[in-house]
Amino acid sequence: MSNRTPAAPLTQEGLEEWVVSACTGLGLTTTDADSDFFEAGGNSLTAIRLISQAEEAFGEDVLPPEDLFAESTVRQIAATILRNARG
Repeated sequence: MSNRTPAAPLTQEGLEEWVVSACTGLGLTTTDADSDFFEAGGNSLTAIRLISQAEEAFGEDVLPPEDLFAESTVRQIAATILRNARG
């Protein structure tokens, strides 16, 4: 799994796929856009790892911790990254 920024423009669907892949790589059981990060086994340590991967791939502050804890489905995480990556 590559955590580099994709060459194509960011889309909600593409980011949802990235989040599912990143979560799976962290050992979580996310399967689709409705999967919840914490219900899939995420915790504060895996949250920090996901945030770090998102920042590496899409830029600094694209996934603030407070946003991840407040909106934790794959769909919501992807929307947060999309919103913050566009500035």
